[in-house]
Amino acid sequence: MSSKYLRGLLLSVALVALTGVSAAATRHPHAHHAAPLSGRWSGYISRNTSYGVQRRHITITINARETAGTWSLGARCYGPLTLESISGGYHHYLRHLAAGVTCAGGDVDCLKRAGASIYDAVTSHLGGAWDTSGTLKRMRA
Repeated sequence: MSSKYLRGLLLSVALVALTGVSAAATRHPHAHHAAPLSGRWSGYISRNTSYGVQRRHITITINARETAGTWSLGARCYGPLTLESISGGYHHYLRHLAAGVTCAGGDVDCLKRAGASIYDAVTSHLGGAWDTSGTLKRMRA
C-alpha cells in the first residue's frame, strides 16, 4: 500500500469518527455544555409599556435532562414547560397551563446561560409588543 492511499484511508476514518461525535451531540445537545440550565431559577421579567416598565416575578424549574420543567408567575398563573427546540444557544420552552389557572398560556421562554444566571427572553403569544425579558438567579435549596 502506498503512503498516499494510507493517508486517504486515515482521513476517511477520522471523518467518519468526527461525524459520529457530531451526530451524538445533535441528538443530546443539552448534555454537552458546561453550565446546565437544570435547577430552580427566580427573578423578574419586564417590558416597556406606554405607562413605563412592567415587571413580573417569575420562577422557572428545569429538570436534569433539560427537556421539561415548570413555570410560575404567581398563585393563579403557572404550569408545565416542554422543550420545543434549541437554537442559537437558547433552549426554547413552551408554557402550558395547569388545570384551573386563570391566565393565558402559549408563551415561549427562551433560556440561555449568562454566567451564574440565566437570561429569559419571553416570546408572547400576544405578539411582539408583549414580549418580556430578564435575568434569573438560581434559587438555593
